[in-house]
Amino acid sequence: MGGRYQLGPMMASGGMGAVYRAIDTELGHAVAVKVLHPELTADRDVRRRFRRESSVLMALNHECVVNVLGVGTGEDELLFSVMELLGGETLQALLTREGPLDTQALLPVIEGIAAGLEAAHEHGVIHGDLKPANVMLVGDTRSVKLLDFGLSKVLGLERLTRTGELIGTPAYMAPELLTGKGELDERIDTYAFGVLIYQCLAGALPFTGAVPGKLMMDIVMGNATALHEAAEGVSHDVSSVVMAAMSRQRERRFHSARALARAFRDAA
Repeated sequence: MGGRYQLGPMMASGGMGAVYRAIDTELGHAVAVKVLHPELTADRDVRRRFRRESSVLMALNHECVVNVLGVGTGEDELLFSVMELLGGETLQALLTREGPLDTQALLPVIEGIAAGLEAAHEHGVIHGDLKPANVMLVGDTRSVKLLDFGLSKVLGLERLTRTGELIGTPAYMAPELLTGKGELDERIDTYAFGVLIYQCLAGALPFTGAVPGKLMMDIVMGNATALHEAAEGVSHDVSSVVMAAMSRQRERRFHSARALARAFRDAA
């Protein structure tokens, strides 16, 4: 790939592309290489956005965000980005194995996610696809690293779509993403952050409709069971914080990820 990276096994695949374990043949160490889908690479506007966003993420260099090492074009003209290879497991893997987390166990994870989001937002980058599968818990300390900014949006650019369909995970999408109405800002991430916390404490998503139309309608209307009713042992105070983060009305959400984390810590 690009004459420098020798691709190994695929580690993950999603709406934007596939991630491979690879060897940097110049430096001799393992990295992760994300290759965009061919149909995305062929779009000139996508190429421009991808390079711009990659350059912003390369400059970010924050301990709670995966380190982007470079970006390039392969021999077949496919765009790719190179990232540090992380050891550990995703938050999704932890939830699958252990089930719901208690409030105190979740606190350091929330702090790490908030720090990573805040750093990205300060650089004008919205993540756009925050979910447990995109949160890596690294090493024995389980320090947080946010993954997969492939859906990210540099403020001022329109959100990426493919063949007229939003790229992302509907269950974590803010109502304004689904309706296409209103300005998109950092609060789509704080909304997804609220959904993530709800899932971690309740062991289930707040919106679980099997029919896409019903699922999206529930999200737009805010038809979720209150967290303290869905999760045994969760206090009304913690529930109120999480439900506010998931408000269908953007103005009622927390203005920043840091503010949400602070309110959660106080409630806990």
